[in-house]
Amino acid sequence: MEPIIEVRSLSKSFGDFRALDNVSLSIEKGIICGLLGPNGAGKSTLIKVLSCQSRPTSGRAFISGLDVAADRKEVLSVIGVVPQELSFYDELTVNENLQYFGSLYGVPLIDIKKRSHRVLDMLALSEKSTSRAGTLSGGMKTRLNIACALIHEPEVLILDEPSVGLDPVSRTALWDTIREVNLRGTTILITTHYMQEADILCDRILIMNRGKIMVEGAPDELKHRAGFLSILINSTPGRYDAVKSSVESMRHVASCSITDKGFRIILREEHSLQEILGAFEAGSERIKSIESTRPSLEDVFIKAAGEAWH
Repeated sequence: MEPIIEVRSLSKSFGDFRALDNVSLSIEKGIICGLLGPNGAGKSTLIKVLSCQSRPTSGRAFISGLDVAADRKEVLSVIGVVPQELSFYDELTVNENLQYFGSLYGVPLIDIKKRSHRVLDMLALSEKSTSRAGTLSGGMKTRLNIACALIHEPEVLILDEPSVGLDPVSRTALWDTIREVNLRGTTILITTHYMQEADILCDRILIMNRGKIMVEGAPDELKHRAGFLSILINSTPGRYDAVKSSVESMRHVASCSITDKGFRIILREEHSLQEILGAFEAGSERIKSIESTRPSLEDVFIKAAGEAWH
């Protein structure tokens, strides 16, 4: 399928710090792509380059065939950006905000009015069209933020952690909104820290760390690649550092990590736990519970955030 976003050997440095390190990727037209990574991984820098807010130090990036550095004005006309912070004006009504943002993109007023009806209907905001934006609920404000980014009918919508601060009901409603926007033909790039959100929404996932793309693929594919079984062991006194090096050297262990829930182990194949339990016993750890599940996207994230994965 034809890529709508293409990044070639992109780097961005701030003094001696390299926020993006020779990143290359392509995102197909019409999909929802999730961009994940720990804080400081380079996600925000990549988003700023793609949304024309920051120029790359080297390399190139294209959206709809347009160079984000050389064709900045044209790129801004084909993308919509939804930042974490609310970008509309509280004192204006919902309709007035859409008229204002539409005018910034040079959309004729008659077209703004036609599009406003469609956008507000799609985002379930029609009943609030004459309400002051500042009076909306948190979930509605997030949807209005998206509406303002859609009024010029962009080909690509970039969402920077849109679910932050939303309650579970509003978050689920937002997911429905994102799916609806995508079904209308808009390619979506979304950054998120919520593994469930990425798993439910995204056709493809990119995981970044230390300025590089560490892992990419469909959610189910990544989970399958992560390993055969995920084991979570909780023990006391919980000094997992003492057993980590022993466990991760075992042939049948794909990876292991210390989390706030306990000691997580990914097995690369079906195998007896006897050797692992022996390592805990040797480390004077008394096991309280053992849980086993298939690897999750969180397991993939933890592995990718800790090491390069090829």
